[in-house]
Amino acid sequence: MAAAALPLAVSFWPRSAFSQAATALPASVLDVYVAESVPVDVTAGSVGEARDRGLTQGRIAGFRRILERIVAREDLPQVPQQNAEQIIEMVRDFSIANERSSAVRYLADLTVRFNPNAVRLLLRNAGVPFTETVSRPLVVVPVMMSGAAASVWGSVWHDTWLRSERDGGLLPLIVPTGDAEDNAQVTAAAATAKNVPVLLALAERHHAGGVLVVAANIEGGGPIGMTLTEIRPDTTPAELSVTHSGASGQAAPEVMAGAVQTAVAAAADSWRRRNRVTFGTRNQMTALVPVTDLKEWLNIRTRLGNVALVDQVDVQAMTRDRVQITIHFAGEEEQLRLAVAQHNLSFTEQSGVWVLENVGAARRALNQAGAPSEGAP
Repeated sequence: MAAAALPLAVSFWPRSAFSQAATALPASVLDVYVAESVPVDVTAGSVGEARDRGLTQGRIAGFRRILERIVAREDLPQVPQQNAEQIIEMVRDFSIANERSSAVRYLADLTVRFNPNAVRLLLRNAGVPFTETVSRPLVVVPVMMSGAAASVWGSVWHDTWLRSERDGGLLPLIVPTGDAEDNAQVTAAAATAKNVPVLLALAERHHAGGVLVVAANIEGGGPIGMTLTEIRPDTTPAELSVTHSGASGQAAPEVMAGAVQTAVAAAADSWRRRNRVTFGTRNQMTALVPVTDLKEWLNIRTRLGNVALVDQVDVQAMTRDRVQITIHFAGEEEQLRLAVAQHNLSFTEQSGVWVLENVGAARRALNQAGAPSEGAP
């Protein structure tokens, strides 16, 4: 909704302090378009030919990785096919590590940096929705179900998560070691009951944005059924179910390792679907920003500039303790609210007016006043 805004008549700070940020993209957006450690292994008639082919194939593989990071799985078929030359034109630069070769073989790891605007233009022209919103990390709570019994820390399911690589793309994941504090804080009963206050306290201790409870039914050597529940502050828990079936003849540890990858991919795709935007559409929202001083406002303004959905922030008026702004953004209001939450900012509606608050500052104020708090990030 387009909430009303309060008029602010007096300006105490110089307008120059509120000039728009440079047109350069923030580092958080640039990082989304970097494919790191892309493996290359090519054999050809000579090492020179193998190297040339390898560098081309590495950039193509890097482009595929970027698309899979920002485009939901069901939208990928809509992306226009690009040949090697078109993909290379979208590359800003690349670097090479672990380079090895023989007379006819070339091996290396490539880090490929793509031009965000070039990739965006390709997707926008094709009408393919995508997202650049990077989630705050989620803490994985791996619940192993075997019949009526449940276990969390120290189970074979937990051990599998600790050993597995977890490239969630825009959804970073943290797996606790299951130390004494983890055991004391989250029991199997609390995890299976999805006790929100307890689970969010675990996330707070690990400086994360929420938790991902992955309850897996592991028994009998058959397919592993999993229920994934994503819990964040101030949002309704998101839940989905997935199943992983191992290949014929696979040992149980390999099947469980595959189940971890299935869960990671499903959670990341759920995040992409909820945050995907057709960036040709534009909206705006007017809000008040309570601040204690100019330094806090500039900090909030910087964080807003790092929100991928935000195109522009206009300052309408200001006093010593609040700033009235209009935010121009892509997507829907709910997507904007979720996106700013990843930068410790929170929208609330107060008497028909949107208020954008610094979550960290709000929590610190509660602590100073002696009110109970789960701690500032």
